[in-house]
Amino acid sequence: MSNILKIICEYSGNLCDLQVPLKKTSPATGSAEPGGSSSSCVGSGREIVNVRNSDVFLGDYHFLIYIDVRLFKFRSYRRFDAKDIKNLMLFYNNKEHVLFLQLPCLPANEEEERRDNRKIRSNDKKSFNSIERPLDLGKLKRITDLCRIQLSDDNQDFVKLEAKFDYGFASKFHGKIRNFECDLKNISRIMEPSKASPLQRSIDRNIHEMRDFSREQYKLNFVELQVPDGHDNPALFNINFKDTTLTADEESLLHNLTCKPEMMKMPKDFDQVEVDCGLISILLAICYDIRSTTNEANCESGWTRSILTPTLYYFEPFYRLRDVVISFYRRSLIYPLYRNYEFSRHCVEDCIQALQMHSEWLVKQLLITHELFNGSERAVFNYYYLDDYIRYITNVTVCPATHLQTLAYNLKNVLLDIFKKHLGLGLTDLESELLRELITDIHIASSNSEDESEDQEDGEGEADDAGTESCESEFCNSNESSDTEENSVIEKQMNELKL
Repeated sequence: MSNILKIICEYSGNLCDLQVPLKKTSPATGSAEPGGSSSSCVGSGREIVNVRNSDVFLGDYHFLIYIDVRLFKFRSYRRFDAKDIKNLMLFYNNKEHVLFLQLPCLPANEEEERRDNRKIRSNDKKSFNSIERPLDLGKLKRITDLCRIQLSDDNQDFVKLEAKFDYGFASKFHGKIRNFECDLKNISRIMEPSKASPLQRSIDRNIHEMRDFSREQYKLNFVELQVPDGHDNPALFNINFKDTTLTADEESLLHNLTCKPEMMKMPKDFDQVEVDCGLISILLAICYDIRSTTNEANCESGWTRSILTPTLYYFEPFYRLRDVVISFYRRSLIYPLYRNYEFSRHCVEDCIQALQMHSEWLVKQLLITHELFNGSERAVFNYYYLDDYIRYITNVTVCPATHLQTLAYNLKNVLLDIFKKHLGLGLTDLESELLRELITDIHIASSNSEDESEDQEDGEGEADDAGTESCESEFCNSNESSDTEENSVIEKQMNELKL
């Protein structure tokens, strides 16, 4: 879920004045500001305590600032002048709980002036959508080090912003990460989560995914999964959700994690949406590993379950199920063995089925994941996430079966509303390109075969000509038939291509 707060914007010459309200209000729908700009606040339901604890990013048309526990986003119809920013002064009114700042803009062009004159209203969706500029996280510039903030009107001193961000289950951990005698860079892309805002973690993940995506590897698995010899096709595997019997080690672990009442207490003012999104992120990775190994965990299972979970791999909190599913799709198409969209969709469907009626199965799988992590450097994930998630899902007070069923219902709705174009990897263009290449190769192969047949006819004597023509005719007819069948399969694939 997200809390939407109205950021007041006013353009004066080549300056954009922003007023960011920090006091939490009731969730509302998003709105567009006069002049074609929009603003929103996305993040936890917790109150902002330390305004100085902020991280600031600027794009051509976007301004993002993560303040303590919440992300504020602003989109402008005027282009910002990032090169002109040497120092950015932030003013905080601690009585009204409003942050004031001023951003330089480039001179308005003719199109922007026309938009300004129209004064696009927030309910004019058609006009607003026509000027909407997508946010590219990879093109944002971090300007936190250029910022100074004045914390009250009485104090004229400006101070630097600081980084003391929360992380872990329900964002309940603070400060330096605990030493587990492991090199964190081997298991995570975030070395010091308290020093990186959740916005920075999300940006880093997006950049890494775009860099690591392999077009050729995706092509290999597009038409059919590349299953190693001797292995069953994992796409045809059916998970046994009735397998809920715990081993002696699993029962002992569950008892040790839940035996004391104080262990079962949730953090004060925790955001259940954030906790649930983290749970889904972990479960999706578990479902992928189970399906890809046909429920025979191997030495790679710990790696698979961690790298497909950005909540673990980047210590990244989520506040929308849609973002969780998209992140899982992207990572499952980039890192593991099977990189096929439909295979990943099966994994999401497995997760939905598990949430609907199999809470005991979920507990067992979290315990198995805990054991997989415990024997390696990934034990750090047990301390900061798995221990608490096992307690959470077994706590019928905060996570009853009806709550899991609601999650399943919401996840199913999200799945129906996500398509390949939403992943930002250019999959539809890539698939169309591959299918055109296959059709071209088939036609070239057919043409070469016909040329070879003609050369063979010219080189043979008249005595064998009639017999050869008969064989050639049969061969060509057979080849044409085969070619037609192959073309029909490829063309059918193109017709069924999901956009």
